[in-house]
Amino acid sequence: MQALYSLMFRQLLLAILLVTGPAVATMAMAEPIRMTYEEFHPYSFTDSAGQPQGVSIDIMRRIADAAGQEVVFQPTQNPAGMLEELRSGAADVTSLLALTPERLAAGLATEELGAFELRAFVRGNGSVANLGDLTGTTVGVVRGSFAVSGARLIPFAKLVEFDTTDDLILPLLTGEIDAVVSAHNGFLRRLRMAEVEDRIVALEPPLVTSPYGFVVAAENEPLRTVLNAAIYSSVSDKFLSELEQTWFGRSRTLWDNVLVRWGLLVSAVMLAAILVLSYWFFYYRRRSAELSRDRASDQLLISALDEVAAAIVIYDSNLKAVHWNHGFELIFPSMVPSLKKGATMRQLILQSYVDGTIQNQLDDAEVFEKVDGIIEDLRRGRSEMRTVRTQDGRVFQARDVKLGARHYASLRVDVSQLQKQQDTIAQQAVSLEAANEDLRTFSSIAAHDLKAPLFSLLNLIDFMAEDMEEAGITLPPDIQTNWAQMERLSHRMMRLVQDLLVYSTTQSESHRSEVIEPSPRLQEVLDLAGPREGFEVIIEANMPQLQVNPIAFDMVMRNLIVNALQHHDRDRGTIILSAQSGPDAVILSVRDDGPGIPEEHREQIFAPFHRLSASTEGSGLGLAFIKKTVESWGGSVQVRLGTATRGGVRGEFSALCHAE
Repeated sequence: MQALYSLMFRQLLLAILLVTGPAVATMAMAEPIRMTYEEFHPYSFTDSAGQPQGVSIDIMRRIADAAGQEVVFQPTQNPAGMLEELRSGAADVTSLLALTPERLAAGLATEELGAFELRAFVRGNGSVANLGDLTGTTVGVVRGSFAVSGARLIPFAKLVEFDTTDDLILPLLTGEIDAVVSAHNGFLRRLRMAEVEDRIVALEPPLVTSPYGFVVAAENEPLRTVLNAAIYSSVSDKFLSELEQTWFGRSRTLWDNVLVRWGLLVSAVMLAAILVLSYWFFYYRRRSAELSRDRASDQLLISALDEVAAAIVIYDSNLKAVHWNHGFELIFPSMVPSLKKGATMRQLILQSYVDGTIQNQLDDAEVFEKVDGIIEDLRRGRSEMRTVRTQDGRVFQARDVKLGARHYASLRVDVSQLQKQQDTIAQQAVSLEAANEDLRTFSSIAAHDLKAPLFSLLNLIDFMAEDMEEAGITLPPDIQTNWAQMERLSHRMMRLVQDLLVYSTTQSESHRSEVIEPSPRLQEVLDLAGPREGFEVIIEANMPQLQVNPIAFDMVMRNLIVNALQHHDRDRGTIILSAQSGPDAVILSVRDDGPGIPEEHREQIFAPFHRLSASTEGSGLGLAFIKKTVESWGGSVQVRLGTATRGGVRGEFSALCHAE
């Protein structure tokens, strides 16, 4: 009965307004209605074309059409600005506002058109789980909005005011504020547009539920009468419901789920197939057994992959996650909820950078640019391996690839142990290089320091010999023998110091290379080496060009030639210098017809200070210098027993050098 009385009263009031409204409008509405609106998407906002849009705008346009009036929309930054324009006479009516006592004191409210549900929004992975947890937190609100009074209901909350609703989202995501208080539908819509609705949740129950309507200037009662008449005549519950669905969307039903629809379709097809193919029951039973065995084999493969420290996610053609292995759940447990909600590859990678799962020094704009670049490269078929580090110190080789025509995959392989070993090797290499440099420096300094006193000692021996000769002193035979031995050992010591100085500077000098012609240069080397009488040295003409350090090359070849001369077992012999081109290198050979080197000593002879015979003159650094120099060019050196050729060659030293 009460509902019947209410309906009769509304109809009576509508009739009165329809009779009196046009007359009042004629007197009060000579000018267009000036409506001020705030940027409060989707209730009211300015689109990219500069046109006003939203729930409030659509309702006012419908009301103005019903009243036969024009309406001019004036943008304002926030509710406080709208009320100020109303008081100053710059506007006639505001967009939809919560009809709080403070606002009703500033103007006249129209009939109620709905209700704002004021809720508190928090980060989904934060520590706030209910309204009680908001006590003493930092809460963001839009300046001058209805949310300010609602947020003050939270005990000891610190309010931070922002100009627009969009300004609230990023501070909430980054933790600058703990919560946001805003109209439920409007803020939820903004979260959907920003694609972060899965990271922010609304707490239950609502903080405040308040009716809303338009607010008219306090002295403009005729305008309110006109608006109310138009509301009764044109704004129905059906219109408001359709408008709300247009701007806020609707709750998803089970039928909206693509997987459900496909599931029902597949079920129907399967049922039809079973009915039609029941005749083949035994065939399919046997086939089913085979598939079960195959599935068991596949499961074994999946289990084996899970044992590897690898995380795998499979995406469909829209880059939406459709499958992931157990290894992903173990390695990145914080991202599993997003996967279960059907997150895309872009959302998952963004989440890993924004929530700190992946170490990075990028700001938000750089993160978005980097992730968009990864997705764009993947779409174009480009897939590059990249190394990422997690906050807990693990290292992963990350790669995103296309699988066939319809699927993509993200692969994350844990290489923490390998990276640790590589870091250790790199550190050891640095330490070893430093130690080698210290050793080279010491060798060079020692050689320089020893050279001066040895030079003085040799001069002193010569002076003493000259003095004894001038004085007519003849030494006894045994003393003459000792004197000759002392002179020979002193000269040997000087050669040792000189060779040590050359050996210590090999690595730092031999890397400066240029292209040379070996044949004419070897003739100059031979002139300096001074071949023994009775020996023939043959230099092959037109040898291929080499990329080496010229001075180091001369020293290497001079050492090889002198080595062949010194260690020959006869008074006559032949030495042949030749070269042979390879695919990317030149093999340079020094062959002689001497006794050769026993196989068991062919590796030892390249060690520093190693000599096969104590009676042989030399420091034992010659071949070590050759090996070190050739290897610094990126080549190698070896010795072998060759076959007899022109001149009866029996031994051969060969060096592998880079061609031009």
